[in-house]
Amino acid sequence: MLFDFGAVIVSLDKQRCIQALRQVGCGEIASYVDEHRSEDLFHEIELGGSNENFCQEAREKSHCNATDEEICWAWNELLTGIPVEKLRIIQHYHDTLGYKTALLSNTNWIHWEHSKKFFSADGRKVEDYFDNIFLSCDLGMIKPDKRIYEEVIEKTGVSADNIFFVDDSLTNSIGAIYMGIKTIHDPSGNAWMQPKAAIIGNFDGIHLGHQHIINQLKEVAADSPTPLATMAITFDRHPKALFNCSFIPKYITTLKEKERQLLKTGLDCVAIMPFNENFSKITAYDFMKMLHDEMAVKVLVVGYDNRFGAKKEGQKETFEDYQRYGKEIGIEVIQATPREDSGNHVSSSVVRKLIISGDIEAANKGLGRKFSITGKVVKGHQNGRKIGFPTANIIPQEDQLLPPNGVYATRVGNHRAMTNIGTRPTFDGHRLTIETYILDFNEDLYDKEITVEFERYIREERPFSSPQELMEQIKKDIKKI
Repeated sequence: MLFDFGAVIVSLDKQRCIQALRQVGCGEIASYVDEHRSEDLFHEIELGGSNENFCQEAREKSHCNATDEEICWAWNELLTGIPVEKLRIIQHYHDTLGYKTALLSNTNWIHWEHSKKFFSADGRKVEDYFDNIFLSCDLGMIKPDKRIYEEVIEKTGVSADNIFFVDDSLTNSIGAIYMGIKTIHDPSGNAWMQPKAAIIGNFDGIHLGHQHIINQLKEVAADSPTPLATMAITFDRHPKALFNCSFIPKYITTLKEKERQLLKTGLDCVAIMPFNENFSKITAYDFMKMLHDEMAVKVLVVGYDNRFGAKKEGQKETFEDYQRYGKEIGIEVIQATPREDSGNHVSSSVVRKLIISGDIEAANKGLGRKFSITGKVVKGHQNGRKIGFPTANIIPQEDQLLPPNGVYATRVGNHRAMTNIGTRPTFDGHRLTIETYILDFNEDLYDKEITVEFERYIREERPFSSPQELMEQIKKDIKKI
């Protein structure tokens, strides 16, 4: 069992830290406490930079005279302690169940030295809870750098697919999955320790059918006599991709987006399993045993037509088999009811076909939200800017499903937009690009990640005799969005 430190084990209070920094005169750097910012000031100490240099830079950025001791005190106000129950659970994994336990954290020496006292319950020390401790400030690298996960695998002697990693960061969880490590993405940092009600599936698209089952899961958890956290268990790839090398799946939602959308439904956490050869051989019984022992699953809600686990030749397990396994293991197995919608069946394959055909409006109806593509904005040839319509050129993930080439009415955040998918036949006609013109927007988006939501198809992509003719068509297209 591999645990992140901040939020997953130690409780954090960002507002308390911000107030403390302002109290000692370092208000100018208070906003850096937000984990979504990537500031060199904090990354340097997370990589092992000296405390003295950090304090000096904090003074310079805030134009204050705070002492090193005052700055370290304020910075340590972020950490408020470790719930005793979390330490007891880690101790149970380590001492009673015999699991190897390890800590993996993007942290700094200021926080680490301060937090050691939090482990002193029952006269213990931090080393009594963990077989290995991996700190970014000691290793000189930060998650999700794949080298840090390689270090964990090498030093613990445990293969990637036998490691369970709990982290509150989506980016770090995805980084571990890419290394073949099983993960639980737990944004609150508290769900991992709680008994859980869970569902299993690929969940590509998180469409209305998936949402129907998720709602049933939440109802089961709410009606339970004992509190249950809700969790979706999904996979890093389509099973066909493992057994058929020529099969290159295109996903409605990439792995990162799938996690985001699952959590948007109100689930407490998401577990992702690397679907590799070893995993494909796990029987339903052994899989359920792992869910019970390692993930504290007490209730499993199974889709009415969902089957899982490796099967012997000629074997076909039924829902009743799952219930029988559950009684032996200690998991209550509940069958979800099918969604009824006037005979309109919603599935990932149905939504996928609608997107491929360009029927975005029908696809959105099946998804219960707008189909979207997320990618980093890169510099293009800036031809749009030259004709008065600057576009954000995004690079999606390779496995992202794309609608057919054409012009679409889209949105980026709260802004109306127009997106062209195609080969820019007026200019070069070779490389596929995704270019989005955002109305009433003039911010610099280069190297930033944006999400483009698709509303409907406007027209096909076609060549124009001149940039001027293209400009006139764009003006007409804008009136349709």
